[in-house]
Amino acid sequence: MKKRPSLAEVHQNLNFDIDDLKDDSEKKDDRRTVSETYSLNSYVEIPIADIELEKNIRDTYSDDSLEELGESIVENGQIQPIVVTPKNGKYVVKVGHRRYKACLLKDVKTVKCLVEDDFTSEKDRIVIQAIENEQRLNLSSRERESYIAKLIDLGMSQTEIAKALHKTKGWVSEALRSYKFVNENKELLDELSEEPSTRDTWKASTLTKKQLQSVISEAKKHGGTKEAFKKEVTKKYNQNIASKKKSAMQVHSIACTIQVDYDNKEISAEITKYYDEELAAIVLNDIRKYYKDKGFDVQ
Repeated sequence: MKKRPSLAEVHQNLNFDIDDLKDDSEKKDDRRTVSETYSLNSYVEIPIADIELEKNIRDTYSDDSLEELGESIVENGQIQPIVVTPKNGKYVVKVGHRRYKACLLKDVKTVKCLVEDDFTSEKDRIVIQAIENEQRLNLSSRERESYIAKLIDLGMSQTEIAKALHKTKGWVSEALRSYKFVNENKELLDELSEEPSTRDTWKASTLTKKQLQSVISEAKKHGGTKEAFKKEVTKKYNQNIASKKKSAMQVHSIACTIQVDYDNKEISAEITKYYDEELAAIVLNDIRKYYKDKGFDVQ
């Protein structure tokens, strides 16, 4: 009996054949081809050997999470079907890639499936897979940013993407800015031990190159973790905001010259320096009124 492939091999070989787990004698007796055709919108059980993977917006899968899901499926059964579409004599996974991989990992022979038509377009594929993954919180920050950038390349506007995913336009804009920043600073960010969140890379995109290098350096002193990066980038981000607010507050002054003749009860007053003519006139009138009320002859 051949050994079951490692998780890494399962991830790489999307067309891994379950029959490869059997020795030659078993293969001879159990080999089969796709002979059954299932009608669309039907719930059926399909041999896993007849199912393949194509594109998915997810790039990586946690070995531990696949192992855990696979054990749950073996012990409790497959609760939710995988959505597949017939293609070239096989059935291709539309939604449920993680469930498929978990079943493959645990040598599950047949998989519960819902048979549907293929995606109508590449945009349709990305949006549907994105919604399914977003609802399950299965996507990493980089995977999320990547599929949003792909939708933009396919001609969708930020508003259309936000509407399709039931998100805000600001959420989409933040992801796109983060996507660009991460790709432009990949070498620096690769020095971290954990992947930063979209919000934190968005904040980092507002920093100067020197500030970013400082953030990475300080984060590495604390293990280069997601939390260490968040702490350092937030500190720099807040400092920049405070600095901008301070520079926006300009100091203006008004200079006034008053000559007072107490013997003759006369005064003269004039504004010699001001930044706002209307405000200067108000101040001057108030000064003159003050002395006039005290009995001075105001000039």
